[in-house]
Amino acid sequence: MGLPDVQLWLVLLWTLVRAQGTGSVCPSCGGSKLAPQAERALVLELAKQQILEGLHLTSRPRITHPPPQAALTRALRRLQPGSVAPGNGEEVISFATVTDSTSAYSSLLTFHLSTPRSHHLYHARLWLHVLPTLPGTLCLRIFRWGPRRRHQGSRTLLAEHHITNLGWHALTLPSSGLRCEKSGVLKLQLDCRPLEGNNSTVTGQPRRLLDTAGHQQPFLELKIRANEPGAGRARRRTPTCEPATPLCCRRDHYVDFQELGWRDWILQPEGYQLNYCSGQCPPHLAGSPGIAASFHSAVFSLLKANNPWPASTSCCVPTARRPLSLLYLDHNGNVVKTDVPDMVVEACGCS
Repeated sequence: MGLPDVQLWLVLLWTLVRAQGTGSVCPSCGGSKLAPQAERALVLELAKQQILEGLHLTSRPRITHPPPQAALTRALRRLQPGSVAPGNGEEVISFATVTDSTSAYSSLLTFHLSTPRSHHLYHARLWLHVLPTLPGTLCLRIFRWGPRRRHQGSRTLLAEHHITNLGWHALTLPSSGLRCEKSGVLKLQLDCRPLEGNNSTVTGQPRRLLDTAGHQQPFLELKIRANEPGAGRARRRTPTCEPATPLCCRRDHYVDFQELGWRDWILQPEGYQLNYCSGQCPPHLAGSPGIAASFHSAVFSLLKANNPWPASTSCCVPTARRPLSLLYLDHNGNVVKTDVPDMVVEACGCS
């Protein structure tokens, strides 16, 4: 989050604090409650900032060419619940743009990837649909296509597979061979033809063997992980705020992505719990451990640093968080599955 964004949030939160009255010396300490509409508006705006920051985005993706619904549904089935890579990992489904060559046996697949430089690829599979064209065995060779001088392309053989069944096939590729161009473009050239002895022509014309159009669009399934695995935190439960409770507690809010207008690019889940901490911190509760590195407490820390509150003031802040699993479409229309750390507040305490 840049300095202008922080300043905007300071103005917004300071306005809300002033609206609560002058008796409160900390934004998360008691005081008069916000009006429900004002509180909900703040929660929704905070949710937008929290999601974008967690995904390292400056703005929400604008999906101009979404994948076909049938292809998207099929790809999502490949992303099984709980299969996210350990250690800040992600799963990515990238749909191909297909360029057919003059040969019925050859196709060029182009993928637009946005893998962070701080992550590395450790698993890759190419999903292809074989047409019911001919009996017998097909030989499929997959090349990585790269630019070369004098406008000629260079090819590196990645894998060779023999296919005997029709329908969808998941073909494992060596992750070390899937280097993208600087622009994030990856090109794979497919060469699929019958083994010698199979009749591959009808009236002298070769038949296309792979379905690379429409609902059977090829796609890549990638698994990546951060170079430095993140450390986990112990989970703790904390009571939610009761109506008459003035002490520090967790206030629960459910944010529906439909309400944010984000259901076109966030595929799963439909929403999440945006909890935050609120309430008074008597002297005997001061010094309870908190998480100072979170977006939630960082904003409050900035407010404390820029306002003449007493040095002994203790604030109600998050003490335990858990990640949020998201399936979303990135700016290139790829399906990304990731765990965003520290998104859901589970426990609160006094700083």
